[in-house]
Amino acid sequence: MDKLLREVGAVPRPIQIPSERVAAPAAPLLAVLWRRRWVLLPTVLICLLAAAAYLYTATPIFSSVSKVAIAQNGPRVFTETQGYVGQSENFMQTQADLFLSTAVLTRALNGAEYRKMNTFANLTGDPVAGIRNYKGFKVEAAKKSDVLVVTMESPYPREAAAFVNSIVLAYIEEQSADKRSAGDEMMKILKASKYDLQLKLDATLARMVETKRSGKVFSFKEDKGNLVAEQVERMSESLMTAQLETIAFRSQRDSIKASLESSDTVAAFVEAQQAKGREAGDQEYQELRTQLNTLLLNQATSAAIQGSKHPRTALLQSTIDDLRQRMAIKQRKMVEAQLIAANAQVVAAESKEKQTQAALDLHESKAQGMIPQAIEYASLEAKAAQLQKQLEPIDTRIAEISVNTAEMAPLNIKVLEQARAEETPIKPNKPLVMAAALMLGFILGMGLAVLRESQDARLHTPEEILAVLGTPVLATVPRINPRLSSTNRGQMVRLDSRSITAEAYRSVRTSLYLGIGGKAKSILVASPMPGDGKSTTASNLAIAFAQAGDRTLLIDCDLREPVQHLIFENDGKVGLSNVMTGEVKLRDAVRPTRSPNLYLLPCGPIPGSPSELLGSKKFARLIQALSKSFDRIVIDSSPLLRFADGRILAASADATVLVLRMNQSMRTLGVVAINGLTKVGANVVGAVANDVPSGGTYPYYGGSSQYFAQPRAAFSNMDINATDLQAAATARPTERNAAEALSISEPDWAVDVA
Repeated sequence: MDKLLREVGAVPRPIQIPSERVAAPAAPLLAVLWRRRWVLLPTVLICLLAAAAYLYTATPIFSSVSKVAIAQNGPRVFTETQGYVGQSENFMQTQADLFLSTAVLTRALNGAEYRKMNTFANLTGDPVAGIRNYKGFKVEAAKKSDVLVVTMESPYPREAAAFVNSIVLAYIEEQSADKRSAGDEMMKILKASKYDLQLKLDATLARMVETKRSGKVFSFKEDKGNLVAEQVERMSESLMTAQLETIAFRSQRDSIKASLESSDTVAAFVEAQQAKGREAGDQEYQELRTQLNTLLLNQATSAAIQGSKHPRTALLQSTIDDLRQRMAIKQRKMVEAQLIAANAQVVAAESKEKQTQAALDLHESKAQGMIPQAIEYASLEAKAAQLQKQLEPIDTRIAEISVNTAEMAPLNIKVLEQARAEETPIKPNKPLVMAAALMLGFILGMGLAVLRESQDARLHTPEEILAVLGTPVLATVPRINPRLSSTNRGQMVRLDSRSITAEAYRSVRTSLYLGIGGKAKSILVASPMPGDGKSTTASNLAIAFAQAGDRTLLIDCDLREPVQHLIFENDGKVGLSNVMTGEVKLRDAVRPTRSPNLYLLPCGPIPGSPSELLGSKKFARLIQALSKSFDRIVIDSSPLLRFADGRILAASADATVLVLRMNQSMRTLGVVAINGLTKVGANVVGAVANDVPSGGTYPYYGGSSQYFAQPRAAFSNMDINATDLQAAATARPTERNAAEALSISEPDWAVDVA
């Protein structure tokens, strides 16, 4: 016995926690979430409240949309066969770019009086650049249709609608103005040429009249046999053709010069040439357009997914700006190349005109030998015919330009849907925000619950006892109403015999009967720390044994804080400590209880050295004597990790039952307790999972006890009413002492206990 005392320690020792963390078995996620519901639910609620606060404080954003259908019109030509002008693949994207051009945006801003709008109150610097960078404004080409969608998002719906309609109107006016300005320039050139030709024709006709008056002349026009006259006529026709070509090439050159005045006119000219099928072989320009469309699509996708301020979106915007500059340079080079070609054509036409004029002069000089008046008249007649032919195509060209500029718009533009002030905001999307908040709250709450579960070192389920401690679970005891007194909790098997709690304690008894503790007489009920419920378990287990017909003795060996005398309402003045000191006899210390076959040996006065008393040979003799008189001896002890008393008792007891309170007992402390019991050779037959929450993973069969389910109506639906319970609780046994019911032999104290 002395060796045992030295091994377990006779004085309290600090608890040694294993350095390695004892891991719990992986619990089902639903079980973890239910156990940590007070972490999950507040997290979800906080996220929902945050979303509600955001929706309450967020500024509503309204969207105004206008849809514009655009088709290219072919030029009207006064000929029998009119050619079809095909629309380029990038036509709609070009029109979207024109919406964002400086000319259109400037016209739209001025038309909408943007300085008076609250939407652009924070717009500083260049307003055109500010509108281009305004994330709520965009112009997109609809897929698989010739429709442009103009969208404006703003907290002010009326202003958004007004600006969208203003920019659509500005685009239409700008298109008409560009076409009209180019047509007016060509009209001026053609009218000037017509005026000069008309003056020459009038002068020629006047000379013809004067020649007829001066003398009798005849015309060589009908004289087909006169070679000189025929040559003069043919040369006059050639000169007329050369002069018409010169006028046409000059008009084309002047039109190209006019298009070089601004970047917008350059872009419009190139696009017009592309639409007419010119420069179709310029692969570099087509590749630039293809790259621009690809980058614009990527930028729109990146802005929608990652946001307009994302670095990738900004990089795409920078690349797009650089590509547009390259395209502008390429467009100007293309126009300049056409201007050089037009200049060359003008020079060639002027040279051809001069050569034709020289040939005509030569033939006219040959005809001077003929009749002077007739030759002069024929020459004037041919010249008048030449001038008349020159006037006819000029008149036709003037009519064409007038029709294509004044009478018909350059593009067939139709506003399918005008922007209007919406009443319902598009942002924030309340259902989407609340759904996202709910999902985010659930994900965060689930993460916090799992994190809290992983950091929690307590035992939560009976399965963890077997996995962590390696000891079987004898029974699971449900949670008892904490409002009940210690007497009611300690005698649940007697006071509420049909309750699930009583059945749980009877399950412990059954497990001991059928298990390796079936033949054990002395059974120690221990726990790692105070508050695990070992005293309540010991008293109810003793009552269960007594109800099964076993003569049972409950010994309160918790010589630190004894409670069994309180549970069984005994004064506790005489008990184990008095017997061990020889103050009283054993038969006088053992007290009967209200439960038949159950007797109590209380602690008595708390001794000065409990560990030495329990580890003495005298105590062993006492247990031997009691084993002869009782079928079962249930021993209540001090906490295993606070004092050495429990391990001393476990070494001498036939079986040890470890009590662990769910959601309170620590896994590491349970491991330390098991290791301590193993070192002293204790026979640990199993553990009792105490204070298991009702419902959830561990439902119980049958009706629920009022002790367990309803604290305020503890005895309402029991077979025994409250009066009977009170009478049963206060009734005294008929025996005056244990000796009258049992023959208890006193131990031989003469044996050496040294």
